[in-house]
Amino acid sequence: MILMRVARGLLTYVPAIEKRIGVSTGGTDSARYCYSVWLRHLAMAHASQLPDAPRVIAELGPGDSLGIGVMSLLTGASQYVGLDVVQYADTSRNLSLLDDLVELLRTRAPIPDATEFPEVKPYLSSYAFPSRVLSEERLARCLAASRVAAIRRALEHIGEPVRTEGGEEIRIMYRVPWFDPAVIQRGSIDMVYSQAVLEHVDDLATTYTALTAWLKPGGVASHQIGFVSHGITPEWNGHWTISDPVWKLIRGRRPYLLNREPASTHVRMLRESGLEIVKEERVHKPSDVARSRLAPRFRSMSEEDLTTKAIFLQAIKRNTK
Repeated sequence: MILMRVARGLLTYVPAIEKRIGVSTGGTDSARYCYSVWLRHLAMAHASQLPDAPRVIAELGPGDSLGIGVMSLLTGASQYVGLDVVQYADTSRNLSLLDDLVELLRTRAPIPDATEFPEVKPYLSSYAFPSRVLSEERLARCLAASRVAAIRRALEHIGEPVRTEGGEEIRIMYRVPWFDPAVIQRGSIDMVYSQAVLEHVDDLATTYTALTAWLKPGGVASHQIGFVSHGITPEWNGHWTISDPVWKLIRGRRPYLLNREPASTHVRMLRESGLEIVKEERVHKPSDVARSRLAPRFRSMSEEDLTTKAIFLQAIKRNTK
C-alpha cells in the first residue's frame, strides 16, 4: 500500500496531473455539515463560559464553501474572513448553502449528530437546537429578511461592505492563498476557528502566532484537530510509522497533506502563542501499531499522543495591560 501511495505522490510531478490536485476537500459542500459544525463550536463556547456571540470571525481552511462562515453571519456575526491555501469555494455554491442554512435555522433543526456525521467532532452532550445560545430574540434579529438579503449581497460581492436596512455593515473576505499574517489586522477578531484543518498546516508555529495576534483581548480560539492517516495506511495511526524521506515522496507536489504532529504539539503551541486553554477534549483509540514500528522521530511519542485520534481545543486571549 505504501508503494502505491509513493507512486501517487510521484505522479503529482506530472503537470497534467498536478493541475487536478485539490479539486475538493469534502464536507462544507453540505449545508447540514456546516450547520452542525458551527453550532458545535458555538455550543461548546457557551458550555465553557466563553463569549458565544462573536461579531468578527476568522476561519482557517473553509474548504469547499464558505458555509460555516455563512452560519456565523446568520447567527450574529457581521464580518467573516476565510483563509485557505487553495481556492475551492465559489459563489453559486455559497448562495445555495445560504438558502438551506436559513431554512435549518428558521425551523430550529436539531444539530446533526454522530448518526449522520460519525466522524464530525467535537461530540456534544445534547444535539437539541441550542436555544440557550440562540434565543428567539437573537434569531429574529439575525434572520430578518433585510439582513439575510445583505448577507446574500455580501456573498455576491466578496470583499465589499454591504449595509442592512438597520445600518449594520456585513462584510465577507476570502484570502487565497494566505501566508502573511498581515492579511488580518492585529487585535481585530472575536473568534478564530478551524475544523479538521490544523493537522494539514506545514508551518504550525507561524500559524498559531498569527491566529493569536489576530484575536482581540477576550477573543476565542476554537479548533477541532484530527490525527488519523486519512487512508494513507491501513492503520488509523500508521502515518507515524513512515520515515521522513518516504513521507516526502508520498506527499509529492500536493499543496498540503498531513504535518503528522501529535496532539501535544498543538497544545504546547497554543499556549506558547499566548492563549489560555479552557477546554481540552481528546478522543482516544487504541494504537494499531506497535511502538517498535514507529519511525525514529516518533518513537519517543507519549502513549497519550499515540492513542489520541482527535482533540478539541478552546482557548481565550486574556486582557493584557
